[in-house]
Amino acid sequence: MNIQVGLDMSGLVTDVWRPDGPATAVLVRTPYGTPGLWPEAAAYAAAGYAVVLQDVRGRFRSTGRFVAGADETADGRAAVDWVTRQPWSDGRVVLAGTGYEAYTAWCASGHPAVAGVVSRQPWPAGDGCPPVDAELWWRTEHGTGRFGHPGLTPLAAAVADLPLDDEELPDRWPVDIWPWPPSAADVATPSRRVDEAVARCRAPSLHIGSWYCRSAAATLRHAALATGATCVVGGWVSPLTHELSAECAIDVPVDPDPSDLTLRWLTGTCDGSRTLWLGSGAWRPGSPVPTPARARTLIASTRPDVLTADPARPYPSLPHSADLGQLTGVPDVLVATVVGPLAYHGHATCVVSGRADAPSRLVATLVHETPAGVRTVLTDGATAVPDGPWTVVITCQPVAVELPPKHRLRLELTTSRYPRHPRPPVPATLTIDTFALRTPTPQEGQPWTL
Repeated sequence: MNIQVGLDMSGLVTDVWRPDGPATAVLVRTPYGTPGLWPEAAAYAAAGYAVVLQDVRGRFRSTGRFVAGADETADGRAAVDWVTRQPWSDGRVVLAGTGYEAYTAWCASGHPAVAGVVSRQPWPAGDGCPPVDAELWWRTEHGTGRFGHPGLTPLAAAVADLPLDDEELPDRWPVDIWPWPPSAADVATPSRRVDEAVARCRAPSLHIGSWYCRSAAATLRHAALATGATCVVGGWVSPLTHELSAECAIDVPVDPDPSDLTLRWLTGTCDGSRTLWLGSGAWRPGSPVPTPARARTLIASTRPDVLTADPARPYPSLPHSADLGQLTGVPDVLVATVVGPLAYHGHATCVVSGRADAPSRLVATLVHETPAGVRTVLTDGATAVPDGPWTVVITCQPVAVELPPKHRLRLELTTSRYPRHPRPPVPATLTIDTFALRTPTPQEGQPWTL
C-alpha cells in the first residue's frame, strides 16, 4: 500500500491511499478533517481501491475561505480531473461521503469520469427549517480546523441553558454558514442543487440513511430520484449526539456498519436495498422509500383540551435516541396512545382542529413506549397555527415502525419541542377540539400482526 499525505492540489490539501497498479479511486472531499477517515481509507485500499481524501476549501490544511454550499461543484470537478490524470488511476472515480461530504459528492457527480456515488445521511438534512439543536451540533462539528474556537463543544453541551434563538449567538461559532436562527429559505438553494444533481446523475449510487437523523427524508428523496439506486436506512445515531447528550441511553443498531456496507457495494457483494423497522429492530429486504398507501386512523379524540404556549418555558426536547421518561410529568402536553402490534411505513399525519388567542405552533411527536416504560422518539412534525379557529395537518418525518404486542405508540401534542423546534413566538392558549393520527396502511408483504 502506498500512502501520500499532504499533497497540495492548488491550495486544496489531499491525502492518497492506494494499492500498487492502476485502480478505481474513491474520492471524499471533507470539511471535517481527513484523519478520521484514515481507517476507512486503509480498508478500501486493501480491497484494491485508491482513496483520495481532500480538505475542502478553507478547512483544516486547505487555503481559502469556507462558505457552506459554495465552491463545491468547481472544486469537486477539478479534484476528479486531478485524480484521472494520475498514473495510478484507471480513469474511474467513485464519489463518497457523509453529511456535507455527500453534498460535495453530488455537486461533482456530473463529471464523465464518475462511476458511482455513495451518499450517507446527506446535507442539507431533510425539508424545511433545520432543527436548531441539530444545527447547533452540525456547526459544532465544524468547530475545529483552521477557525476553531476553544470551548465550542462545552458550548454545545450546555444546549439546555442556551438562548439558541439569540441573534448574537453566531458570533461564538467559527464558520460562516447562514443567518441564525436557521430558516427553510437558507437551505432551499443547496437542497435544490443536490436534488437536481441526483436526478441528472446516471452512475449507480448507494444511499445510506438513518431514521434517527433528520436527513432520512433527503435520503429517501434522493433514492427515488436516482437511477440505479441501492438504499439502506437503519438506526445509526451521530456519535456527536451521544458525546453531547449523556441521556442517550437507548441501544440503537450498529450492524451493518456503514463502512462495511459501502465496501460491499463497491465490490458487488451488497445485499441490495434494506429497511430497519424501528420498534422490533428487524431488518427487511426491499426499498425504504415509502410507496403511496391509503391512510388509516389509529387515534382519534373529540375531547376538548387546552395547551399553553410560553416562550419563557418551552416544552423541552431530547435527542431521538434518549429515554424520554425524564420528561414524564412536564405540563402542557396532550397524550394519546394505541397498543401494538402495529406497523406503518412512511409519513404519519396528525389532523388537529382548535382555536388560539394568539399565533402559535403545534408539534406532533410519535414515541415508542416499551412495556418497561422506556420511551424513544420515532418521528415528529410541526406547523404554525394562526389566532382564531383553525384546522391544521402536521406531517411527520418518514419512518418504518413495527411495534410488538404490549408496546405502545404515543402521540404527544405540544406547542414546542425546544431546542429541536423553535420556542412559541408569543404567549398563547390553544384549545384543542379534535385530533386524529393517521398512518399509511401496510402494503402486501409488509408486517402488520407480529
